[in-house]
Amino acid sequence: MKKLTSLLCALALLTASAALAMDPSISLHKNAEPFPSPTPGPFVRAADNSIVTVSGTEARWSVDEGKTWESARALDPEKYQVLDFSIVRAKDDSLVVAFDNGKELKQGKWNEGSISDWEIPVYIIRSSDNGRTWSEPLPLQRDWVGALRAMVTLKSGRIVLAAMALQPWNHVIPVYYSDDAGKSWTKTQTIVMEGSKTNDHDGAMEPKLVEKKDGSVYMLIRTTKGTFYRSISKDGGETWSKPESTGIENNNSYGELAVLSDGRWVLVWNRDEKFPAFNYDPDPKDWVVEDLSYSWIRRRNKLSIAFSSDEGETWTEPVVLASTDVEKIWIAYSIFFEQEPGVFWIATQQGDVRLMIREKNL
Repeated sequence: MKKLTSLLCALALLTASAALAMDPSISLHKNAEPFPSPTPGPFVRAADNSIVTVSGTEARWSVDEGKTWESARALDPEKYQVLDFSIVRAKDDSLVVAFDNGKELKQGKWNEGSISDWEIPVYIIRSSDNGRTWSEPLPLQRDWVGALRAMVTLKSGRIVLAAMALQPWNHVIPVYYSDDAGKSWTKTQTIVMEGSKTNDHDGAMEPKLVEKKDGSVYMLIRTTKGTFYRSISKDGGETWSKPESTGIENNNSYGELAVLSDGRWVLVWNRDEKFPAFNYDPDPKDWVVEDLSYSWIRRRNKLSIAFSSDEGETWTEPVVLASTDVEKIWIAYSIFFEQEPGVFWIATQQGDVRLMIREKNL
């Protein structure tokens, strides 16, 4: 399917070591500052206070807040190529990366043949020296994966990872956890949301995880239903509530959710200003399922940011970070990193936006 191929090409190219130039039709927020990294991230703060990321087959780190970067091989380029990844710091201060391997990508035909024709295997690698050297990849699953950004270290020390897979013919979200800093993993519940089975992005897709103050785990889910959905785990990721709408308008695109250093939540996502950003009740006529068509994906030509002081129950008025009047240009698959309190690094994989912005200047 052209839709899925385009997504994968974007993930592969824009997480590679050389970034593409941002389209000149894209306008950034007036207070945007230069992005301090040659690659978009995601990033993590290591125990030695360096900032660490992965790109292609290399680990990269900066000891001076992004002014300069060093790199070293993390993966064998003959066997592996990172399409997308999550990176966290474990309770023992090791770094853990979950990545999907483009070298083993298999793509079949939607609603035909077998789901075994679809694979982007997921692996785990670990570093005990702040990202300078890495373990051999540990296989986790061999299903189909899109954006792989949902991994979180809980206060308990458990690491929870939400991936993606296919069941004929919908996307689902299998969940795993590790109690030994990523050395071994246990598969738990799979989140299922029934779709039409004809649309190749139906079901539950591309989640994001954050831990709430009460220790429960919040999953934000991309759907084709007009809003993000959420599911909650109260037992460290072992069981999950039935997904329900958040009321946050979503045009069928990934949403970047993070917890700031002061405990507030931040959401960076695509939204269509023709519809309410929050408390949105979609009209089914807006979401006609059309096979072999892009028309069911609403516009991705605007990237917004909003904040929540009550863990996602209410949100501030969205602020536009980047936009273009050219609807065919997508500004999507955002990456967020709080470099210091109130200072945000924000990138996108589609549209190649790169900016740093201070909250006080939004």
